[in-house]
Amino acid sequence: MNGASHRLVQVPPGVQCFLGDEARRRRSIEERVVAVFEGWDYEEIIPPLFDYADVFASQALLPKTYSFVGRDGSLLALRPDFTSLLAKIAAGRLAGRPAPMRLYYSGEVLRYEPPRAGRQSELYQMGLEHLGGDPRAADAEVLAIAAECLDVLGVSGFVLALGHVGVFGGLLAGTPLETATLERLRERVEAKDPAGVREALPPGVVPAPVADALVRLTTLSGDAPVLADAERALAFCPPARAAVAELRQVAEALRAAGLGGRLAIDLGEVRGLDYYTGLVFRAYAPGLGFEVGGGGRYDTLLARYGRPMPAVGFMLGLDRLALLLDRQGARPASAAAPPEVVGGNGLGPGLQRAREMRAAGVRLRFEERS
Repeated sequence: MNGASHRLVQVPPGVQCFLGDEARRRRSIEERVVAVFEGWDYEEIIPPLFDYADVFASQALLPKTYSFVGRDGSLLALRPDFTSLLAKIAAGRLAGRPAPMRLYYSGEVLRYEPPRAGRQSELYQMGLEHLGGDPRAADAEVLAIAAECLDVLGVSGFVLALGHVGVFGGLLAGTPLETATLERLRERVEAKDPAGVREALPPGVVPAPVADALVRLTTLSGDAPVLADAERALAFCPPARAAVAELRQVAEALRAAGLGGRLAIDLGEVRGLDYYTGLVFRAYAPGLGFEVGGGGRYDTLLARYGRPMPAVGFMLGLDRLALLLDRQGARPASAAAPPEVVGGNGLGPGLQRAREMRAAGVRLRFEERS
């Protein structure tokens, strides 16, 4: 088969196609998650598949965005992310709606990913955004919803790992580091690599207490006592200490609500999209070497569109959830019952019988026999 013929029958790398039982199973996962969202009084929003490219022009999203020129010459982009798009809609079309707003979505995003095993460009995400309202209450609410989604799906052993970007940001506030150096530091902190953090710090640029604290972030993960250790280690830095206090407030609320066994603290959690400003979290479970979802607080994003408002949200990846449930041996959605074959006695009468049976809810296959 030549190259042109091959492209006619194959989908491009990074995109997906599902059929039958697998499609039914994915739909079942989506329906259960959406039922949780609606149970917490979130309202569905279906945003456009593409928008002006500058909506997604953040440092983290821009390299992954599929953009194209529209017929009118505008630079457009397929959505690589829902949060940026919903922030724009909340400040524009929904400008007259009072806060807080609770919105959920379920759909595909497209992101460029270099060809690697297990990496997809077409991703299906289910998530929500809590726009406005008391920040700590909203943080606790979305974490409780994330936990309920994973419980409803039957995910075993999951943990919500909580961090706060204000710790890392507070330590480096006002420090003249280049963007590449900051990214390298984030990567090494996230990798729990103290020696790598030391190596990434330019000599003489970062004060010694700050450098020591950045190295210490690689070890500040675990159960609730980690927060007390962090408060002591960061006592010299009021912004970082304030971030830990915010995180403690949310963690204590969740423990009081019965979720203590599902929480972990990870102050080395400093990855993520560059619009995050506060609490961040990722959901992990045994059987998968990466998170199945996550989110965080982004209090400055809506101000870009002229409607300053605190906001927090999260998403779960349908593709990753399906893989995780398969690996954990969770019961898949039951296969559909075999259809009843209907036909014969002439095309018109056979079709009439099929319509009567469908009105009664019978699953059927119409086959007119000659």
